[in-house]
Amino acid sequence: MTRALEPGAATEHDPMLDDGPATVLVVDDTETKRYIIGSWLRRAGHRVLEAETGAQALDVAFGAADHGDPVDVAIVDVRLPDTSGFEVCERLKSDVRTASMPVVHVSASAITVSDRAQGLYRGADAYLIDPIEPEVLLATLQAALRYSRARRRAEHRVSVLSELARATMLVNAAGTLEELGNAIATGASLISRAPAASYIDGPGDSARRTVIGEYGVEPKQANVPPALFDALSRFTDLGEATGSTSVEITAEEWLRTLPDSLASGPVHLSMCRTKTARPPTALAVPADAARHPEERQALRELARTGALAVEAFRSYAREHALALDLQRSFLPSVLPVSDLVDIAVRYRPASDEAEIGGDFYEAVAIEDRLLVAIGDVAGHSLHAATIMGELRHGLRAYASDGHEPDAILERLNTMLTRYHRYETATVCVLMFDPRTGVIDLANAGHLPPLVLTEDGHAHYLVAGGPLLGLELPRPGTTRFELPEKATLLLYTDGLVEERGSDLDEGMERLRAETVRETTPRTDLAALADHLLSALQGDERDDIALLLLRRTG
Repeated sequence: MTRALEPGAATEHDPMLDDGPATVLVVDDTETKRYIIGSWLRRAGHRVLEAETGAQALDVAFGAADHGDPVDVAIVDVRLPDTSGFEVCERLKSDVRTASMPVVHVSASAITVSDRAQGLYRGADAYLIDPIEPEVLLATLQAALRYSRARRRAEHRVSVLSELARATMLVNAAGTLEELGNAIATGASLISRAPAASYIDGPGDSARRTVIGEYGVEPKQANVPPALFDALSRFTDLGEATGSTSVEITAEEWLRTLPDSLASGPVHLSMCRTKTARPPTALAVPADAARHPEERQALRELARTGALAVEAFRSYAREHALALDLQRSFLPSVLPVSDLVDIAVRYRPASDEAEIGGDFYEAVAIEDRLLVAIGDVAGHSLHAATIMGELRHGLRAYASDGHEPDAILERLNTMLTRYHRYETATVCVLMFDPRTGVIDLANAGHLPPLVLTEDGHAHYLVAGGPLLGLELPRPGTTRFELPEKATLLLYTDGLVEERGSDLDEGMERLRAETVRETTPRTDLAALADHLLSALQGDERDDIALLLLRRTG
């Protein structure tokens, strides 16, 4: 049966969390005394382990701790055949596995004030003189347990909160849905110290399960059908509502839903939904690894953090898609068609930005010539894209009025400084005559166009000028001639700039890659795709690319 878990409800008895029965180690070389003390403890409901020497006592205590079933308290005789009870106590208190375990000394011979003081100074939590009454022994034992259990509860709470903080940092640092799935599963495993799995369904075809089969191993990820999240929701009372919940599920129920699961016992499932009509985000661990309220609450909080992160990815995907649609609406939808020239264009947005960029290209027929331009408005924002749209439409308007490239840039600069003070842009404008190959070019701070001739020679057309937005003198138009079968490349800096690399090196990479890849038969579209793939550039920046080839 599926069982809902409240944040503070215990699933089973845990000695760390209450004043119930404990595991007690009785250390005495006299069998009769071990039997008497042991019988008192067993009648009180405690579990008893025995040792007759100091070495045996240490072996039992350390072994129990290593197997995950630690001793709760030790009753140690002061006089032992191989060592003193004082030394046994010191060894127990100095080892991290048993440091919090209370030690009660019992002695019929070491009864002086100095003996008792020495025992307490050397780590004992209580010192009883034999003969003792069973009520006194049990009361002393219970008092020692109250303190140790409170300490262990506090240490456990701090440990869980520390792992939750670590898990939250992993979730917040995830840059992809794959990393997010790994982060949630890893965080659940850290909190529970056990195997764990996460289930997320982000934007697009991204429903996936991430499994950590053993604590400390690397996560493994696989796609799952979106219908799985409906099945997981049916385990809970969450329904279609928002919020978080936890349930305990039998192994049989769990395996009916996930037949390939590694679960061998009951499963603790934490789930959260932050928006209605959204698939929930879920995580699962073995139920016996989530016995304490601190762990269950931390797992619920991790599920909530994961759900918020998934929703952030969804919002980013929506914003990115809208930004791309708006960006493309600013670019030419139709390119000029001519028997004398081929044109190919590409636009690649920044991979880690949802904002709209300011990169653009232009190609339009103006009577018997082509207006060709490329530009980049500083920044990534709607404001930058608005300026980009104004510049592009201004280009067309001024060219249609018969202005040459230098006059076009002069008027664009006047417009920018008048209406968008403190904004800057780089623009390269050219008027190209396909019949003669004559190029009239003016440049406002943009990277120079690259020309590749039919014989494989590549060079840049150098024509300088200050960028737009500055009230500085501007040079006139520079004339070049594009030979037949030659290719002209206009590009923005995102194609050639790389982190930690000089811009000149990037421009040389572009020149060399264009020469290496291009033959007289190379298709312009294929060349454009190759350059985008071969020249990674700066993934934080947009790339606009325009290729023009004179064919006749």
